[in-house]
Parts: sequence; C-alpha cells; structure tokens
Amino acid sequence: MKNDDVIIQQVLHLRDVEKLSLRQIAQQIGIDRKRARRILYASQAAPAIVVKKGKVDSFMSLIGEWYSKYPHLQAQQVFERLKNYGYTGGYTSVKLATLEYRQPKETAYHPLVFHPGQEAQVDWFFFNHERMGMVAGFLYVLSYSRYAWGIFYPRSGFEFFLAGHLECYKHLGGLARTQRYDNLKSAVLRRKPQIEYNPQFMDFARFYGFSVHACNPYSGNEKGRVERLIRDIRVFLETESFIDLADLNRKFHAWLERRNNTEHRSTRQTPQSLLGKENLLKLPVNVYLARRVVPARVSKTALVEFETNRYSVPSSCVSKMVDVTAYPGLIEIYLSGQKVATHKRCFSRIQMIQNPLHAERLLDRSPKFQQERVRQLIAGMDPALRSFLEQQEDEDAQQHAAYQIFQLIKTHSRATVLSAVRELNGMNCAKIKALVSLLCVPCVQDPPAVWPKDTRLLTLNYQERKLTDYDPDTRHVQGA
Repeated sequence: MKNDDVIIQQVLHLRDVEKLSLRQIAQQIGIDRKRARRILYASQAAPAIVVKKGKVDSFMSLIGEWYSKYPHLQAQQVFERLKNYGYTGGYTSVKLATLEYRQPKETAYHPLVFHPGQEAQVDWFFFNHERMGMVAGFLYVLSYSRYAWGIFYPRSGFEFFLAGHLECYKHLGGLARTQRYDNLKSAVLRRKPQIEYNPQFMDFARFYGFSVHACNPYSGNEKGRVERLIRDIRVFLETESFIDLADLNRKFHAWLERRNNTEHRSTRQTPQSLLGKENLLKLPVNVYLARRVVPARVSKTALVEFETNRYSVPSSCVSKMVDVTAYPGLIEIYLSGQKVATHKRCFSRIQMIQNPLHAERLLDRSPKFQQERVRQLIAGMDPALRSFLEQQEDEDAQQHAAYQIFQLIKTHSRATVLSAVRELNGMNCAKIKALVSLLCVPCVQDPPAVWPKDTRLLTLNYQERKLTDYDPDTRHVQGA
C-alpha cells in the first residue's frame, strides 16, 4: 500500500509537470477524485479559482442588508426576494452567494456558578407509553447540589404544575430562593411587548417566598442542569417497562435515589452529600392548594363539561354558570360559592360521570320512568355496580336491586357502598339482603327482664309517708 507522502508527491508532479487534469490524475494513481482534490487544495497547489462576475453580484449589498436584519434567512427566501428586484439568475448562484451568511457561528457560554440554596431549575418532559398514553414528568433540580426529584402525572395542567412543586417541597423539606423556568404557560403568559407572568402562579410564588426567573427563548443553556438530566431520564424510560402510573413513579423514584447517591461528574461529590449544605427556604405552616378554577355553564341535562368529559350536578343548577375547581384527583363544582357536586376526576375522554342523587328531583316527576332510569344510573356509576346488577335473576330483580342501592347511597357514602359491593362480587354473592346486612348496623334489642323467684314480692303494699315527715317547713304550705 502506498505511503500518503508518496501519493501526495505523485499528485503534485502530475499536476504541475505533466499538466494532467484531475480526472486523469485520479485514474493514473488509482485514487478517488475527491482525495486528489483535497491534496491539491491542502498543498495550495490548486489553480486559482477565477470568479466570474455573475448576475447576483450586483445584489450583494442588498443581500447583506437583509441578513443584518434577519440572520436566519434561507437561500430560497433570498432567491424569492431577489425576483421582486429584477433578478433573472438561478437559485444555485444565490445559494453560493449567501453561503457565508448562512454558516453557523460558534457560541461561547460562561459557566453558571450557584450558591447553596440559591436556585432550582424546573421543567416538564413527556413520555408516551403504549398503555398509559402520554404522561407528563415534573422535574425539580437544585442547581448547587444537583439533587433532583420529580413525579409523573397524567396531565400537565396548572393544578399538576403546582402539585409537582408541592411534592418536591415536601420531599426536600424546603425550596430554593429562585426558581428558573422555561416559557411555560403555567408560569409565563407572554413575553412581548414585556414579560407577563401567570397571576395565580405569582400568588403561589409569593405564598412560598421564592423569585421567578424565566429563561430567554431558545436558550436551553440557561437551564442546562435540568435539560441534561432529562436526557438521562429518557434513557432510563426506554430501557424499563411499566404497568401503570403508580409503577412508573415507583421505579422513577428508585432511579432518582440511585442517581442522587452517585458521584456527579462536575462536583466529584454525590448530590445527596451536598444536599445537607443547601440553604433552603423553610416551608410555611399552611399548604397551598394545588387547584385550577374554570368557569362553565350547566347544560339542560344537568351536566358540566370539563376536558371533554361531562360531570353531573343537581337538576336545580340547569343553565346556570358554575365554577369547576380541578384538583389533581378531584373535581368540585360550585354555584354562587356553594359546593353542589364532587366527583373523582376522569382522565379518559368523552366520558359521563354521574351521581344518581343529582337526578332525584327529575325522577320524582316521572314515576313510570323512574325505575329504569335508576337502573341505568347505578349501572353506569361503577363497573362493580354493573356486575352486581347483571348477576340478578331477571330484569325486575335488577331494577329492585338498583333502587335499593339508590336508597343506600342516600344514607351511606358512595365509597362505602362500592366497597361492600366489591366484597360481595368477590364472594359471588350478588344478594341485596347481603348488601344491606353489610351496610346496616343491626338493631340493639332490650335485655330480657329479670324476675324474682318469689313473685309475691312484686305485689307488696306499703304506707306512703307525708312530706312533713321529711321537712317541717312544708306544713304551712300544705295548710295554705
């Protein structure tokens, strides 16, 4: 195999002495033309490139002005602009002429140094699971110690944004004095003409006493600690399997524990060991409620729509404006400041969540329709109730059982009734009497009477005493 120096000398000799072309040199030596061209350019032996004056040359000052205003213009955009100025040349000439303007420029960054307890970096990231769908991961990283904690939620709404903070504060036992965010809508509503923060989030920040720092757009380097960790988390997510959200959070927290007890490549110490040096703000005695309030109008069917799902309210609220208060796992509906409905939050789509008691007034107006409607409401309330009704002997038995459950819900909580029904389903005992016996406390009977052996003692007579025998002062009262 020929030495590189030998090949270089052969290329230069054939070019300068033999006056061969690039193609002929490549064929003569048996190398690629690109390699022969690189050798000639590197040795500065290549012939000078004669730049012919083209049609685009007269427009170069205009092109330079455009790039001074819009540094990220593409060659195609410049080509379309030049047409309006009478340019008749081709696209390739414009592409070559704008090459120097479109070359990426290296950017230098100053290292960010933080004091203990000074700052934390916060961000969302998303994970698409085959069974759970898209879930949102909340991550909180202390900038000094690199200690990280987080949690996955089914949504990334404002109430989950606050809940993620509260979860991390509880785990850390405090919080950083400044918290750095990307331009999340939960924190920053808009940046132009001036930055405007979410007012409810500012109320949250004031409650806990921390400052908010919003990063500049497209400046991931400003929160590099959390961005770098998210890349590591994605590797973990791709190599693990998860059953549900609880399993995902359990394994995620175990991974974070291992990571926090591993020596960091920058500090040469573990985040766990540096956590003790963090000068964190103490938590207040009271806890901020992680919730979001959304106004809504009740439909004519006594339903309120929230996130494509419909929740029932009492029929007296029809066509009125209400406030839907969304918690991470609960939905509360208020009318004029009074709570009228509470539901477990549903994270599916286009579902109807009903409380049978909300339709009681409507059922009283239609007695013929009452039993069938009650059966539908109870069956749609929970899969356990549907299974209990389906195990009844016939349709009349189903309606009777549904009505009895409807009455039990009036005197017992739904959770208590559902727990009893699930227990009976597990025993394959779908009997309404068994359900009543589980829920109702048996009546306490009076103890049996005790009789003396000698029953004549029950008929004894005795002479009554007068009050004067006990109190002499009562004599004048009796005389009066």
